[in-house]
Amino acid sequence: MHSFLAVWCAFICFATTIAYPKNDTKLWSHTFKVGEKSFFIDIEKVNFDDAMKFCNSQDMQLATLKTSSENANLLAQLRGIGGYVSTSSFWTSGTKLAKSNDWIWLTNNLEIITFFDWGTGEPSNNDGNENCLVVAPSFYSSGHWNDAPCTSLLYPICESKLNPKNIINVPIRID
Repeated sequence: MHSFLAVWCAFICFATTIAYPKNDTKLWSHTFKVGEKSFFIDIEKVNFDDAMKFCNSQDMQLATLKTSSENANLLAQLRGIGGYVSTSSFWTSGTKLAKSNDWIWLTNNLEIITFFDWGTGEPSNNDGNENCLVVAPSFYSSGHWNDAPCTSLLYPICESKLNPKNIINVPIRID
């Protein structure tokens, strides 16, 4: 009995709360709410196309940051989580139109991006293949967006207008 309690205590002591949409068995690294949107960070790094497919398969979309306030609040949440989250880059739904300098949110409406928070010297389009927009909460002293190759492996941030009541939490150990 004592060994069972010791194992159970060890599990609880090292557990992290992970949340995921109620009708799914997907485990999420972190969830948080900004305004009317709920954001979900996946625990697996993927390329841009797979990030889009993944969020869509969850009835969500990659994050869109349409206003200065929404952007600042999302960045504050990412920094507040700490650890790898505060120092990583994350996929958004932003992408550059081919043979153009116009950036769009790749959503159902294909909205042209009008608010930008580029880091110093960005977008740089290094090697001519940086066509996807990522948010990096701690990489730049001014601005927090970067253009990156769409083949890079980064964490997706999915967004949803789910009511927080549709979210359940489960303890899971993350090493």
